[in-house]
Amino acid sequence: LLRILAGQLEPDAGRVSLPRGARVALHDQRPPLGSDLTLEQYVAQGLGDARRAEEELYSLEARMAGGDAGPAVLAAYEQAQARLERAGGYAWRSWLERVLRGLGISEEHLPRPLTGFSGGELTRASLARALVSQPDVLLLDEPTNHLDLEAVEWLERAIGDLGAAVVLVSHDRWLLESLATGVLELDRGRARLWPMGYSAFRRERALAIDRQ
Repeated sequence: LLRILAGQLEPDAGRVSLPRGARVALHDQRPPLGSDLTLEQYVAQGLGDARRAEEELYSLEARMAGGDAGPAVLAAYEQAQARLERAGGYAWRSWLERVLRGLGISEEHLPRPLTGFSGGELTRASLARALVSQPDVLLLDEPTNHLDLEAVEWLERAIGDLGAAVVLVSHDRWLLESLATGVLELDRGRARLWPMGYSAFRRERALAIDRQ
């Protein structure tokens, strides 16, 4: 389901509808094996929009400083500035540092190739890549796997600060209790949305079973 929402798989029926321009990020349990990237390059993939917009702004500013300040250049500058704001603004570097520190990823490990890390370290890298992108829609598959208690508590706060729509799959009941505002139950090929927190969902589901 998460991969369908992320556009990696096509649904057998129906369609996925997202607001125009919405940025979607998926944290997948599967570690990024077989890649020749370094840890830093892999995590920085989540910063693509911010970096490209910032580089374009610098280029346009140089053109304007050289006297090229026509309507087309000004319009391109406004568009690049809007894209940078949507991607988190100029604070993306401090956000990157905050994510790495919060998830316990040491800076000294950033230049190392992905092939030298364990599966647990790679899943944390995947989580970092999804978070640094500051998406509009964040898809999380078992995000607390391989995290210690301090990192889990940091993650709860960070998700709350993002202001994104979050779809979360987890066996961590404490995390669900802390974050979930609705529960999508998949049972025997059917889905039912319970618009309530996790504890309330468990109570209401038990009552529904009794009524049946």
